[in-house]
Amino acid sequence: MTRASEKGDWSALFVAAERLARARSFEQIVEVVRSAAREIIGADGITLVRCEGDECHYIAEDAIAPLWEGQKFKLSECVSGWVMQNGKPAVIPDIYTDERVPQAAYRPTFVKSMAMMPVQAGASRASIGAYWARANAPDQPALDQLQRLADFVSAAMDNVALQNGFQLLNRTGAAVAAERDLDRIVQLITDAGVELTGAEFGAFFYNLVNEKGESYMLYSLSGVPREAFSKFPMPRNTAVFAPTFSGEGVVRSDNIRLDPRYGHNTPRKGMPEGHLPVTSYLAVPVVSRTGEVHGGLFFGHHREAQFTPEHETAVLGIAGHAATAIDNARLYQSLERELIARRAAEAALTDLNATLEKRIEERTQEIRAAYDKLKESDRRFRILVNGVTDYAIYMLDTEGQVTNWNAGAERIKGYAADEIIGRHFSTFYTERDREAGKPAQTLDTATRTGKFEAEGWRVRKDGTEFWASVVVDAIQDEEGKLIGFAKITRDLTEKRFVDEQLRQSQKMEAVGHLTGGIAHDFNNLLTIITGNMDIAARALDKNEGIARAQKAIGNAMKGAERAGALTQRLLAFARRQPLSPKPLDLDKVVAGMSDLLNRSLGELVKLEIVTSPGLWPVEADPNQMENALLNLAVNSRDAMPNGGTLTIETANAHLDTAYSAAHAEVPAGNYVVVAVSDTGLGMPKEHLVRVFEPFFTTKEVGRGTGLGLSQVYGFVKQSGGHVNVYSEEGRGTTVKMYLPRFTGELNAVTDVELGRLDGPGAAGETILVVEDDDEVRAFSAEVLRELGYTVLEAADGTAALRILEQPGVEVDLLFTDVVMPGMSGRELSDEARKLRPALKVLFTSGYTRNAIVHGGRLDPGVELIPKPFTSRALAERVRELLDAGKCRRLLVVEADQTLRLLAAEAFAAAGYHAELAGTAGEALGVLRAAQGRFDGIVIDGELPDKDGFTLLSEIRRLFADLPAVITVSAGDSRAINDPRAVRIEQPFSATMIINALTSFERQG
Repeated sequence: MTRASEKGDWSALFVAAERLARARSFEQIVEVVRSAAREIIGADGITLVRCEGDECHYIAEDAIAPLWEGQKFKLSECVSGWVMQNGKPAVIPDIYTDERVPQAAYRPTFVKSMAMMPVQAGASRASIGAYWARANAPDQPALDQLQRLADFVSAAMDNVALQNGFQLLNRTGAAVAAERDLDRIVQLITDAGVELTGAEFGAFFYNLVNEKGESYMLYSLSGVPREAFSKFPMPRNTAVFAPTFSGEGVVRSDNIRLDPRYGHNTPRKGMPEGHLPVTSYLAVPVVSRTGEVHGGLFFGHHREAQFTPEHETAVLGIAGHAATAIDNARLYQSLERELIARRAAEAALTDLNATLEKRIEERTQEIRAAYDKLKESDRRFRILVNGVTDYAIYMLDTEGQVTNWNAGAERIKGYAADEIIGRHFSTFYTERDREAGKPAQTLDTATRTGKFEAEGWRVRKDGTEFWASVVVDAIQDEEGKLIGFAKITRDLTEKRFVDEQLRQSQKMEAVGHLTGGIAHDFNNLLTIITGNMDIAARALDKNEGIARAQKAIGNAMKGAERAGALTQRLLAFARRQPLSPKPLDLDKVVAGMSDLLNRSLGELVKLEIVTSPGLWPVEADPNQMENALLNLAVNSRDAMPNGGTLTIETANAHLDTAYSAAHAEVPAGNYVVVAVSDTGLGMPKEHLVRVFEPFFTTKEVGRGTGLGLSQVYGFVKQSGGHVNVYSEEGRGTTVKMYLPRFTGELNAVTDVELGRLDGPGAAGETILVVEDDDEVRAFSAEVLRELGYTVLEAADGTAALRILEQPGVEVDLLFTDVVMPGMSGRELSDEARKLRPALKVLFTSGYTRNAIVHGGRLDPGVELIPKPFTSRALAERVRELLDAGKCRRLLVVEADQTLRLLAAEAFAAAGYHAELAGTAGEALGVLRAAQGRFDGIVIDGELPDKDGFTLLSEIRRLFADLPAVITVSAGDSRAINDPRAVRIEQPFSATMIINALTSFERQG
């Protein structure tokens, strides 16, 4: 078929448009398309396809050969389905080159090219297709005409739908206006809504009031059988349903499952299993003229975007009809019930008049019998209350005055009824509780909440105190007015004594467990110490050589160090270790430990650190903080035998009053939380409740003491914080440490300051050792003398003061025990500084007894080395105090290990402590961890990962004033443009480097 002239095309199109405008049914629209489309477009075939559910229905066609009229295909299997789903035209010049064309369906037909236009009318979807027997046939004029025809068909379908809707609204309005049966009304309304909207199903949930005035919910359904909903409960007032049931307005959604209000209610979090699929959703409230919400109309469809604003308007009209009809039906039912009630009342009045005298007599007898019964009940109740002697039971008026008194009250409190009735119940409180306002608080709580319960001390008539359980109930009359209080008191003094004995017994059992653990571990350690010392003695006696004796002594020292660590852990668990808290940035502490943690975790465990910008500072002992993190990291490593991930996270946290109420020992407020999480084995619940017990461990024998977590617990608690452990078998464990936010002056937020290695004592430096234990004093003095110090000894504070009073005796450091008979170390320090104000003091103690530690913290300015200590630890601590403020800490960055060790020895001989790094990356890590607190840095010009000059420029971005020396090979001409750095050519000596650093000191 060839195309007509352009004039003919337009004429045919105008005629078709007029016919479509007059169409009053979908069938008439189909007929127009069937009879006129080919002429308008000039195609060899034309089809009209309608979307029905998930299928394409080929309703009509006009073609040179039959195509698919009357057949149905899935939307995904045909071009028309693609067009209707995407809402876009499909122009296909060659059907065999377009993957949207089902080749098998088209091959038997004449079609070689085609064009398909979408037709959209509200939620209804259709398409018009044109087909040609030759390829590349569709030209632009034909496509324009096809598009115009599709637009006219869309408008015609809208007109037909609007007309049908008006007719349906009129029919429905007339039907429900004449109906009085409520069930029939709601069914008519629901059916009309489904027909109007094209919904797959609809429901009308409405409230019904029965003849007793009781309200309950019913529903009607349309489009599906009642069994589809009967197994589900009535809809609740959730976020999705609330606007409808409260009458707030219409809810229309193209996809209700994407609505932010959907899926937040337990237990199903959305539609229950087996519910009809709902995607498109329309809900309209049905509201009476008085504002009462009768119920709601709900419509659903499994496809998206099925309900339009026009549908919403139409359903609002139906809802208006429904509200009026329900109002009328209820009014009719109300009038009918009123008429029935009036007739019943008239009949009852007639009967009452006939039997009035008899009824009065019977009622009088009933009242008399009830009164007698009440008197007897009251008498028995009084007998019962007075017969109770284990409880004090009495009444108070609204002001707290005693109004009655039972025998139990007289026995417990000692007052006779005539002595106490009329007096205020605060008589029974202790003086301190009366001054604190406890009696008034008791009545106030009972008035507000209905009941007050507590235990506390109360006073008898003779002045003795007893421990009482008290319950006060507020008594109200029928109108809810307070008329007094009922008070019950029980004497629990004896029970409290028994409970205390039980608690003491449990404490002793715990102490026994702890003592057994300590004895076990210390016996093992003493065996190591005494056994190795015995081996050393025998080796020396038999002249078996120094090497064996030294090895045995070394093993004994290791045992002693383990014993010292055990005591420190026990003190940490008992919250008695002396802490030296400082303001800390925990992000820097964690970052500074990364290298140490990686070395401790091994190759199988990956370390991840998640820091928090803007992290609040805390106040804690930096060494103990690092110990806690290391303990937790090692525990996590052992819980991941096959490897895994250890994550350390920091964050700001606020623990509110609800959390504080659930954890009584935790005050509400701002905290910094450090969370250490692993992906390991996890713990069962029975182990989780015991993780903080000392000596409790799940590791095999010989691995761990069971004090790691108890030490963490003690440190955090002593620092005012809180610890929580979360674990699940097979999922891993998280330990969270909460430390209070520090809000004081941030003069120095620091990381842990590293100690110095021991060096020789400076000439002329004198140390006064004060220790009441002769052996400990002798050991300390001997170590210090070996280091080159002049040592003076005193057995107590009095002897030490006598030495200090001698004007010719120079003393640079007072090294004193804290706990001594007579004068304590703190008292000695105070007196000594009166004599010599600049005297430096180093304390030592195994347990301070709060002499220099208060609230778990070292007093400001106090320096302490805990017992037991090694000669090296003592040397480091003494040198640190004596060298305080001097330039003695260097970082040596040298690629050659031999040169590093030689440099360390040379600098140590000159009184410097040299820390070593082999690469630029390692050096940057050390500097960041120490916050640049070095007195100088010596850099090899050629490092394996980058040259020394590049490293220096990176250091300058972090620490602008750190003195630096770069060592370069002879002939290296690179210059340094840095006022705080100097280059020295090889070969060089330690003296040359020290002189260069000294020049920086003179510059300031």
